[in-house]
This record gives sequence, C-alpha cells and structure tokens, in this order.
Amino acid sequence: MRRRITIAATAVGVAATIAIGFSVGALASSSSSSAPASSSETQTTPTTTTEEGMSLPYGATLVARSEVPKPSGVKTGARGTFKITLKHKHGKTTASWKLTFRNLTGKATAAHIHHAKPGKAGPVIVPLCGPCKSGQSGTIKLPEMDASLIEKGKTYVNVHTVKNPAGEIRGQIAKK
Repeated sequence: MRRRITIAATAVGVAATIAIGFSVGALASSSSSSAPASSSETQTTPTTTTEEGMSLPYGATLVARSEVPKPSGVKTGARGTFKITLKHKHGKTTASWKLTFRNLTGKATAAHIHHAKPGKAGPVIVPLCGPCKSGQSGTIKLPEMDASLIEKGKTYVNVHTVKNPAGEIRGQIAKK
C-alpha cells in the first residue's frame, strides 16, 4: 500500500513539473525583445504554440455599409467573410487567408488589405487577388510591420468591382 502511494505521488510530481515546464516555455516564446506594451495596448495570445512557431487567427465580416466612400447600387445581401491566420516563426510572418463573398454588383476585380481604422479609407498594404473568385485562398509572406498592423486591429479588407472601384464591401480585421 505504501509503495502505491509513493508511485502515485511521484507521478503527480512529474506531471506538475512537466506542466510548469510547458507554461514557462509558452510564456518565454510569447515574450518579445521589444519594449513592453503599454497597458492600453491589447496583448495577443497564441492559439497554437509549437516548436515551428505560433499561429494567430483573425477575420472580418464584409458589408457595404462599412465601405468608405459609400458604394453605389449595391445589391441586397452583398456580403463576405475573410479569414487570415498569421504564423510567426523565427522572426518571419506567413499569412494564410481565405475570402468568400456573394451578391456583388459584378465580378470582383480585386481584394486588398488596407491600413486604416473603421470609417476611414487607407492605403493598400497587402494585395490579395485580382480578379477574385469567392472561396479564393492563398499564403503570403508579411513584413513584421504589416503583421503588427493586423494584430492591432488597424487594417481592413475590401473587395472591389467595376461599379465600385474604391470598394464594394469591407470589414475591419479583428482577432478571432
């Protein structure tokens, strides 16, 4: 009986040590060498941490009412979704994305990620496709500055058409 208690206690101790090791390892891998963030900045936590890197999911719901300037002649039910996963590994970021949309005024001539806060138009930072098809996906390498803008919620994605060359549907990219 005493031997079983000792074996059980040893197993619990080993499991606790392993759990603490994983926690410390995850904490260390999510630390940055840059200055600590201010308390007003949002900290992101990895959804997946492996030896290969960490993956962070983001996304957006695209609608006409979010587009700036306001699009013209948009059909009822024009909308879309955008999903993007940022994978950080060895100081480099890769983004895998998927774009879907429906009920546009015509074919999608292009889609981009832009830098701007909600209600403002901004410059293109990442071209996604052109022409585009609903369900299109891809993988791209991102400069750290662009990845940081996405992580901070300072980007949006939109889909352009011939009738609305500045954009027909738009959605702010946010952490999912």
